[in-house]
Amino acid sequence: MLVICEDCAKKYNIDETRIQGERAQFTCNGCGHIIVVTKPQVDTSLPEKEIEPEKETKSNEPSTPVARGKGIPIRSYIFLTMTMGFLVISAAFAYLYLKYIPGIIYDQIELRTSAISESFSGVITKPLLLRNYLQVNKEAQRTSRLPGAAYAAVINKKGIVVAGFFSDLSRFDREFEMQVKKKGFPTSVLSENKLGTGDGHNRILIGGQTIYDTVVSIPNSGGEVHVGIYVSEVDKAIRNALISPVTLSVAGAILLIGFIILFLLTRTITRPMQELTDVANRISLGELDLTISPRGPREMRELAAAFERMRFSIKAAVDRLRK
Repeated sequence: MLVICEDCAKKYNIDETRIQGERAQFTCNGCGHIIVVTKPQVDTSLPEKEIEPEKETKSNEPSTPVARGKGIPIRSYIFLTMTMGFLVISAAFAYLYLKYIPGIIYDQIELRTSAISESFSGVITKPLLLRNYLQVNKEAQRTSRLPGAAYAAVINKKGIVVAGFFSDLSRFDREFEMQVKKKGFPTSVLSENKLGTGDGHNRILIGGQTIYDTVVSIPNSGGEVHVGIYVSEVDKAIRNALISPVTLSVAGAILLIGFIILFLLTRTITRPMQELTDVANRISLGELDLTISPRGPREMRELAAAFERMRFSIKAAVDRLRK
């Protein structure tokens, strides 16, 4: 047990199990004051120690271990708040990204297919009017081999396919592949997207593949051209945009900045609080000559100044009692 001299405030650690009877007394080594100790009800199994004065401690170290209180530390509240904020911001960013990026990509695909179709239509206009079907087929085959293209086809004003080529039939199911090789380019594919029934763009499912079909009229001929783009290529472009090095870098940078802010906030707030707690515990044990230096944010400095005023008042009261 800890005993403090009423005259000089010198502290002694006393083993209460060595006290014979209900009370014991000894003389203070510092001032000669007689200290009377009442034996508390304690466990007699505790190890025995000699009565000795407590060693002097440095001003920057607590004289006794500081007991930690119950509850969640403030750093946990800060971490939880910042985590929730990060999740909310990430969710909002992901929502906006998923809502607008796919639409932007599909708009770009639509512009691309429209440009390819318009260029294809312009190139074959003269050969088609001159019935140069060999040139028409060459241009259709060349267009079908463009990156991401599924097919390119030309039909005349009577609805007859005069040219039609797939870029890679192996990407379709076996049955559809055999049908094309046996009967040629299927007109049923082109009938699902006609001029005058929409905006010239339509998604169609053929041979196990989803195709983005664009139809454009051929000037002065009454015919039309069809260019198909694999939707899987579009989906791949969207995935690459969503999980790109830039996206991952931005997410990593946000996470790193969040941890840095968490570390700085914790260091700025919790360390001054721990120091004030240690000082308060030491004052409660009689160390009234400490100096409390305000540190940290404004609120922590105001709290430290209040502790310093309290320490000074207690020290002055003790000095008056001693006199």
